[in-house]
Amino acid sequence: MREDERRARIMAAVTGPDTTAGAGELARRLCRFAVDEMALSGCALVLMSGAESASVLTGAGRHARTVTGLQMELGDGPCLEAHAAGIPVLLPDLTAENANRWPAFAAAALTAGVHAEFSLPLTVGPGGIGTFDLCRDKPGMLSDEHLADALVAVAIARDAVLYQPYAAGGPGLAELLDTGGTDRIVIHQATGMIAAQLDDTTANALARLRAAAFASGRSIYDIARDVVERRVRFDD
Repeated sequence: MREDERRARIMAAVTGPDTTAGAGELARRLCRFAVDEMALSGCALVLMSGAESASVLTGAGRHARTVTGLQMELGDGPCLEAHAAGIPVLLPDLTAENANRWPAFAAAALTAGVHAEFSLPLTVGPGGIGTFDLCRDKPGMLSDEHLADALVAVAIARDAVLYQPYAAGGPGLAELLDTGGTDRIVIHQATGMIAAQLDDTTANALARLRAAAFASGRSIYDIARDVVERRVRFDD
């Protein structure tokens, strides 16, 4: 299945007839979709710029907040590495040797009833804004199909956070999420450029970009295009 077909299938599953759902509701439905379709015991969408500034936007399943909460308390773990490195961290068995990199986390997660953890970063430009955390109460790797679905769900969740509409009468979230890949790339490029201009994190750069869109009443696309085409700088 092509990625655009997979995205369309997941979008149809989480929006249904309701195309007016906001970013938060769409993220909650994505988490529920992951739990129901991938035999998970928890799924959480976490926004962060570091261990001290992480927060769970939404989740589903009885272990939705367990894994994230443990890692924030310990200041270490696979979701923090996935965010920092910008690559997925897949741990199908927390008793296996590769989980020994985080012994305190692995022991605490097992005690809480979590036996597998999969953390996928929400990447924006050269950095990220959080992670999509999946966990199971039994060991086992995600199937190829489930992993492909999870990676597309991550992209949808990231875009939902990026594309929340601001201006009254502007396009709805579902319409924004259906925009072409070029628009998404422009926003990612602009976020990276703002982060470099301000010597700041991409999460804070994204916040600045969204604040500029809100203050001006313009779309986030237009502001991002101005940044990429060097008509606007954020360090002036």
